[in-house]
Amino acid sequence: MSTSLRSKILVALVSIIIIPIVIVGFTLVLMHFDIIHVPALQDIDFHAIQITAPGKNTEELTLLPLTLLWIYIIAMIAMVIVVSKVLSDFLLMPLKELNYAAERIGTGDFDFKIRYNKDNEFGKLCREFDSMKDNLQLTSRKQDIYENSRKELIASITHDLKTPLTSIIGYVEGLQDGVVTNPETVENYLKVIHDKSLRLDHLIDDLFTFTQLELEKFTVNVAETSMASMITEYSNTKIREYQSNDHIAFIVGESVDDALINIDEFRIGQVLENLISNAEKYTDSYIKLYTSSDDLHYNIFIEDDGIGIAKEDLPFIFDYFYQCDKARETKRKGTGLGLAICKQLVEAHKGRIYVRSTVGEGTVFKISLRK
Repeated sequence: MSTSLRSKILVALVSIIIIPIVIVGFTLVLMHFDIIHVPALQDIDFHAIQITAPGKNTEELTLLPLTLLWIYIIAMIAMVIVVSKVLSDFLLMPLKELNYAAERIGTGDFDFKIRYNKDNEFGKLCREFDSMKDNLQLTSRKQDIYENSRKELIASITHDLKTPLTSIIGYVEGLQDGVVTNPETVENYLKVIHDKSLRLDHLIDDLFTFTQLELEKFTVNVAETSMASMITEYSNTKIREYQSNDHIAFIVGESVDDALINIDEFRIGQVLENLISNAEKYTDSYIKLYTSSDDLHYNIFIEDDGIGIAKEDLPFIFDYFYQCDKARETKRKGTGLGLAICKQLVEAHKGRIYVRSTVGEGTVFKISLRK
């Protein structure tokens, strides 16, 4: 119990005893100066603790202590009522409010406000409880959103796994049954199977990484790496992949900056793969990879000239399961994991990832790693 609360209760209890005595004394003083008149106590004079009552008989004198006692009792009853009301307002009202709030929260109802807000210990407790209630409500809403997102993720993954698998099975059966004999068609079938298999592999990598991050078992194995060598090797692989793509050109900057940085080459490659895969869904004609560096940072850029990202979506695109409205209109809907995983991987390298986008013009992602 705080000192302030203890002192208030002590003052209230002392008041019950002291104030009635003061009232009795004050009554006697008023009678002495003929301000009030009590027949049983009239013409009484008291000096030096001596009380004289000229003209009073024995019966009237016996009423003196009884009258004083009744005044004291009435004053004490009045003080008890007043103190009870004060303590009720000070103790019982906030406790009643807190009990009501606990019952509402217990049923999952957070849409209420604790009304007790006085400037005392219980008022502070009620305000803290109200703040806790608001935090619980926010957490509950986030949990609901998260659970709904998980359900959407399962549905999306089921679709993303089933679609390429169905295609692969159909093309493989076509080859096995001998329906296709033309070498050029066979090669085209094999290319489709390969592309679909890469898509499945990419999706499984994302799911595996997401699971590791969720279970907090994710690790980054860094080693000093030449960024020019790493970027050049990765770019050459992507150039070969896009050579047969008639709709999208993969472009690499004229020169690749070099720096020795401690990175997990596989994980940074995974980030680039996710960003390029994402750009491929929404770009119109090209995907460009280029670099820059300064004294403190090494920067990697992935640029496209696609549909862009709406301004209101930009703050949320790195959240798990978030999917922009623009993305929903495209023929390839993602799981909402790729960009969130990119952010986690880059931050695991003590780096940052940024995005700049204009609707209808394109998007640029920037990975900034500390040298």
